[in-house]
Parts: sequence; C-alpha cells; structure tokens
Amino acid sequence: MLGLPNGFSPEGIALTGGAAYTGSLVDGSIQRVDLRTGVARQFAPSPGPGRIAVGMETDRFGRLWVAGGGAGFWPGVRTTYRVYDTRTGAKLVDVEPAGAVYLNDVIVTRDAAWFTDTFSSVLVRVPIGDDGSIGRPRTVALGGEWTAGEGLNGNGIAATPDGRSLIVGHTSGALYLVPAGAHDRARARRISLSGDEAALAAGADGLVLDGRTLYVVGPTGVVDIRLSPSLTAGRVLGVTEVPGAAWPTTAAAFGDRLYVVDANFGEDLVNVGNPDATFRIVAVPRP
Repeated sequence: MLGLPNGFSPEGIALTGGAAYTGSLVDGSIQRVDLRTGVARQFAPSPGPGRIAVGMETDRFGRLWVAGGGAGFWPGVRTTYRVYDTRTGAKLVDVEPAGAVYLNDVIVTRDAAWFTDTFSSVLVRVPIGDDGSIGRPRTVALGGEWTAGEGLNGNGIAATPDGRSLIVGHTSGALYLVPAGAHDRARARRISLSGDEAALAAGADGLVLDGRTLYVVGPTGVVDIRLSPSLTAGRVLGVTEVPGAAWPTTAAAFGDRLYVVDANFGEDLVNVGNPDATFRIVAVPRP
C-alpha cells in the first residue's frame, strides 16, 4: 500500500521505470511514487487555477500525458490536456481542445494519444509523429452501436498493442471496441458480455488490457474479463476486491501486480480536497 498526502485527491495513474504517477483533482499537481520504497514526492506543481489532473499515461518518448477534466464535475475547471517530461518534470504542452467538455482518461498508442470525453459522445485524438512531435487535437465522433448516455458517457480507455483498436468503457458499464484508424467518426461496436455482467453495473472507470484479459476498475473492485480473439465478446470471470480501498478508480499493471488508485471520493464527493481524507495506491496480484 503506497500512501499519498492527505487531501491530495488522486484519480488516475501511470507507471514507468519503477515509478507511479498520479495527479490531484484539487489543483492538478502530480505525485511520483517509488514502487520499491513507497516514498511519494511531488513531480510537478499545480499548473495554475482551473487545472486538475484526471487520467494519465506515458509514451515511448518518456512523456506523461494528463487528462485535465473540465467543468462538468468541477465548476471553473478548464477542459485541457497536458504533457510533461518525466525526466525533468517540465510541462511541455497545455492545450484546450475545441469541442471537448470533460477529458477523463487517456491512452497513448504509437501514433496518437486518445482521450475520452465523459460529457459528450466523442474521443479526442492528438497525433504523435515518429520523431515525437505532437500534432493538433481533433474530435472523433462515436457512432455505430455507441449509446449516448444522459449526461455521462465515455470513461476508461485501453488500446491493443498494435494500436489498431481501442476499448472504451462507458459510465453505464458497457464496453465498446473502436477502430483507432478513424479521424472524424468511428464506428463503435458494443462488446457482448456473458457471465456476471452485474459486476459492471457500477461503471467502467479504469481499463487495463493484457493480451485478451481486460481488467475493469470500478467502485466494487477489479472486474476480470476474458475477451474473445476478435475482442468483440467477453466473459466476466469475477471481481477482485481492493483491500482497504474506499473507492477504486483506475489501475496500471507492473510485473505481476495491478496498482489501483483509491480515490476515496466519499458520499457526494465530500472527500475531494478534504484535508483530513486519506488516499493511497493499493497493489493487488493480477487475478
């Protein structure tokens, strides 16, 4: 169990080089936690007023991508994404993409960063060049079998190793397969599930894809799903509780463990920014 500062209010997580990065829903600052020692230190200070940190992911160029949320949940918060150099902590990019409302989670493939937007039926795609250059963002509308929710939509996101397909989690708990080659509109296909589908009723927040095993993190714990070779169907195998966690949100894999963020939101989000509330990252064996 890796402790974080009281009142920090984490949500997302990224792992690289034996370290975990997690950001604050209060001020957007980022903590770096050594997985070996458990010591947490500030990696990046608050980027300023109206900036928070939600989902995050690292890329092959040693950079940390951060989804910056928006005013959908937190009045006054600007809809942004940021990119940091993990070696120096320098902020490289801070962008407000047009047409997005609340950037929740992010996954990075070889040629793009993809963000979910919880308050609209779009993804935001940011091209990445072979030389690491970062292009301009554009929205990709989700069509096909995607079902627009009343208020809340996309949440967690994962990508296949070849970067050709995305798996997008809906706040309703539904999972969708989305082609990553689309640039304006993508035809989403709902993944047909069997087994204990009720395990996803609380939503599909954080996603971790390991081969054909998909781990879905939500308030009840980590849901283990075995996907078909085509990724269009899956069977829910069970739910792993996260010991001591009040409200698991996201996870990242390292070795034989999943490192799960306990956002400890509290009823009606009362613990977000509460200086007396405790937060942690909990390591659990992969189911």
